[in-house]
Amino acid sequence: MFVGPKDLQVLKAVDPRLQQIVDYGWFALLAKPIFLAMRWLEANYVHNWGWSIILVTLAINLILFPLKLTSLKSMKKMQMLQPEVKKIQANYKGLSMRDPKKQKQNEELMALYQKHDVNPMGGCLPMVLQIPFFFAFYKVLRVAIELRGADWLWVTDLSQPETLPIRILPVAMVISQFAMQKMTPTTAVGSSNQQRMMYLMPLFMGFMFYRFSSGLVLYWLTSNVIGAAQQLLINKMGETPKVAEAVTPPAKPKKKGRRK
Repeated sequence: MFVGPKDLQVLKAVDPRLQQIVDYGWFALLAKPIFLAMRWLEANYVHNWGWSIILVTLAINLILFPLKLTSLKSMKKMQMLQPEVKKIQANYKGLSMRDPKKQKQNEELMALYQKHDVNPMGGCLPMVLQIPFFFAFYKVLRVAIELRGADWLWVTDLSQPETLPIRILPVAMVISQFAMQKMTPTTAVGSSNQQRMMYLMPLFMGFMFYRFSSGLVLYWLTSNVIGAAQQLLINKMGETPKVAEAVTPPAKPKKKGRRK
């Protein structure tokens, strides 16, 4: 029987097999390496778990940067195809989702994307890639006893929400999310629903993160700041093309009849 904290170093010293009692869940493949990297940085360099989270987040974003670059190129292509997309949508305007002609519209859109080698879901790739790391950090902050009571600047415990009357990290995360959305090129033209989502999504995430542990919010905030810096760099590398408006060609003048 072992009675004591679930500290990996203590468990390993007693019996290496005891390390298995620290359950990282489904994301153990990411969670455990993330924790080991954080512990190594904390012990050898920064001597603080908060700065360790920031450095590991920086490393993750640098590794994912080539995929973000590919995603941006896909979004640029989508922007350039918007006039053609609008033209196809106009041809099938007013059809219900059950109308058989709706399938024809989807086929034309897919043929257009394939012709120009565009992945319509390519813009979602950066967010999708962050989700496994988010759950991995969430699990690390829940099971790693080393992070209990770990402080960073004004934060007294990274494994718990902030104790301030107004939590600074979630508020800063919402601001950074707004900045990210303003800098990221969109793939749709002037949609009121899209504009509404641009404002609602950061607020929803801020509400959700307000009760999360400070370390998890710090991870997401750092990802946003690094993402904004990467987006700024990408925008300077090549100007994002503006969405072309579909132009209706002028009507041809009617020919006048010949006078006798």
